[in-house]
Amino acid sequence: MEFNGEAIRKTEFDSSESLFTTDDLKRYNNLNDGLYLSVLGQIYDVTKGEKHYGKGAAYNAFVGNGRDASLAFVTGDFTEEGLIDDISSLSAQQTKDLYGWIQFYKDNYVYKGKLIGRYYDEDGNPTSEFYKYHEKLKIGEQEKSKEEEKKRMFPPCNIEWKIDVGTRVWCTKKSGGIERNWVGVPRMFYENPGSSNYRCACVNIQSKLYNENKGSLREYAGCAKGSTHCTIKQTEDTV
Repeated sequence: MEFNGEAIRKTEFDSSESLFTTDDLKRYNNLNDGLYLSVLGQIYDVTKGEKHYGKGAAYNAFVGNGRDASLAFVTGDFTEEGLIDDISSLSAQQTKDLYGWIQFYKDNYVYKGKLIGRYYDEDGNPTSEFYKYHEKLKIGEQEKSKEEEKKRMFPPCNIEWKIDVGTRVWCTKKSGGIERNWVGVPRMFYENPGSSNYRCACVNIQSKLYNENKGSLREYAGCAKGSTHCTIKQTEDTV
């Protein structure tokens, strides 16, 4: 999911919005008053999802305790220690996962207002913690863009394994889901310097990119240098 900021961009309090304290939020834990949850300080009415959020349901821990349990949306830790709003431990990529949840609630449930606390102050304006999340989210999106660019430059190989043959890798003009006007040859691509981990990448050995990245690429032993396919020995299996 691409980040566009719409789900969390509001930086000034809209007078039509409601502000909730934790005590206010505790009230909304039943079908009569409604089932409300807070994610990143944004409150949604999830009553129509009773089978998911009602008493005894899988996500009931998010409802009715007067707390924002943003961390648990990503970690799946539903203990008291995990049902917290402090998400500083999340990586940039994990903040993107949390953004996915925010977008999900925005698209599927009724937005009710803001929770006064870690992410919004008593006037309904974003706190420094809100902006910290926002900045980390941008980093996560940049990392995603870099990863996608790597895949465009060095598309993943097609891979299959058969018990009597072993692992076979091959390249086409659409391998890795990346359409292009060249096929490429399979190479072991070490994306992170110093790491022993690699993936199979399709490489255009006539390109400038190949020459610039030779240090990160290795041929598969026993495979013809210009072949578009290769059967890999067991000791060289891709990761």
